[in-house]
Amino acid sequence: MTTTFAPLAPGTKIATVGTFYPAEVVTSEVQPAKFVPGRQVRKSVIRWTESNPLAGIRAGDEEVWAHIEGRFPRFVVTADN
Repeated sequence: MTTTFAPLAPGTKIATVGTFYPAEVVTSEVQPAKFVPGRQVRKSVIRWTESNPLAGIRAGDEEVWAHIEGRFPRFVVTADN
């Protein structure tokens, strides 16, 4: 079985791994990884959809998250898409 490492579509609902803070994808792109030869990195701009003051998360704030191919991701696509 082969997997496809592709950008996520804008508007895709995601959640952080372990804590499940909800967010959505604003933009996403795949490019060669600078520090891991032969692998790709998916850079995604995410927007938090709910506030969680204890974690320093405010609804509407945006962050850039990276996922290196072959490594465990920091967020997962939620099942309601």
